[in-house]
Amino acid sequence: MRELAITAANAITAVGHDGAMTAASVRAGISRMVEYGAYLDQEDNPITAAPIRGIENGLDTPTRMARIAALCLKERLAGCFQGEHQRPAQLQLFLGVASGQRPGPRYEEGCIHPLREMMAEWAENAEVQTIAQGNASLQYAIAEAGRLIESSPGALCIVGGVDSLLRDSTLNWFEQGSRLKSTSYGRHHGLIAGEAVGFLIVEDLERAKQADKPILARIAGLGVAEEPMPRAGNAISRNTGLTHACQAALAAVPGNDVCAVFADLNGENPRAKEWGMAEMRSLSNRAEPRQLWNPADCYGDVGAASGAVLATIVTQGFVRGWLRGPVLVTCSDDHGPCGALVMDKG
Repeated sequence: MRELAITAANAITAVGHDGAMTAASVRAGISRMVEYGAYLDQEDNPITAAPIRGIENGLDTPTRMARIAALCLKERLAGCFQGEHQRPAQLQLFLGVASGQRPGPRYEEGCIHPLREMMAEWAENAEVQTIAQGNASLQYAIAEAGRLIESSPGALCIVGGVDSLLRDSTLNWFEQGSRLKSTSYGRHHGLIAGEAVGFLIVEDLERAKQADKPILARIAGLGVAEEPMPRAGNAISRNTGLTHACQAALAAVPGNDVCAVFADLNGENPRAKEWGMAEMRSLSNRAEPRQLWNPADCYGDVGAASGAVLATIVTQGFVRGWLRGPVLVTCSDDHGPCGALVMDKG
C-alpha cells in the first residue's frame, strides 16, 4: 500500500468557522454551548446543544448544512490549487454521513450535487461517494482513498464528513435513551448535540513531495473494525471493535506508543468505558504522560464529521508546533463501525 499524506484540511464547527480557529479554540478549552430551547426533553426542559452560529441562519437544517459544507470545501480547494500546482485528472470525494439506521437525515442528498459541481471546476473527472459509517466514517473513507490511490496514483482524494444532530427526529432517538445532556435539570452525563463539517485532501506521499505540496501529516497507520454488539442494539458490549481498530492502526508504530490521543468521546459513560478498555488492551505504558483530548467538550458530538474534525485539529497541532507525533485518532459509532488512525508529522 502506498504511503498517504494529508496536504490540506479544513473544518467548520461551533467553535470555529475554519480549521485554524477550531483547533485554537479546542486547545484553549473554549466551548460554545447553549440551552437549546428549540427542542425540549420529555420533562419540557431545554437540552444543551452546540449549533454552528453565524452561517446561513434561518434555513432548515439539511439546506444549511449543505451550504456550510460547500463553503468549507470551496475554501479548501481554492487554497489547494493556488499557484502552479497541476490540477488532477481525477478528484474523488468520500463523504462521511450518518448510518442509515440512525433516525434523521444523513445530509448527502443536499450536499452531493453542489459539492460535485464545485469539484468539477478543478478537475476533469469529479466524483462523490458517500461513506455511511457514522462517527467512524473518516477511517473508512481513508481506507477507500488508499485503495483508489493504489490503483490510480495520480488521483487526488478528499475525505470528510457532514452531520448535525439538531433535528427533532434525531434528537428524539437519543432522548428515548435519556442520552441528551442538560445541566438545567440535573442530567450532567450525556451527549451535547452538535454539528460540523470537515474535509481533508489525501494523496500519495511521494507524488505530493514531488509536486512540492505542504505535507501537513503522514498517515502512519489505519484500522477499521465492527463492534459485534453495538450500543444501538441494546446489548452488553465487550467493546472489542474499537480495540481491534486501534491494534490494527498501531501495528506500524514502534512499541504501540503514541504521544497523544484524540477521541470522539462525547460525555457518555459507555463511550468512556469503551475507550478505557481499548487503551488498556492496545497502548503501551510510557515514561511521559500521554495526552488525551476529547474536543466534543468544546463543540459537542458531531456524528459523522467527528473524524474529519479531529484530524484537522491534529494537522493544526503539527503545523503550529503544539503537538508531537505520532497521534492516535479514534472514533466509534452507536451502530458498530469503529476506526482508528495514526497521524505523524510530515
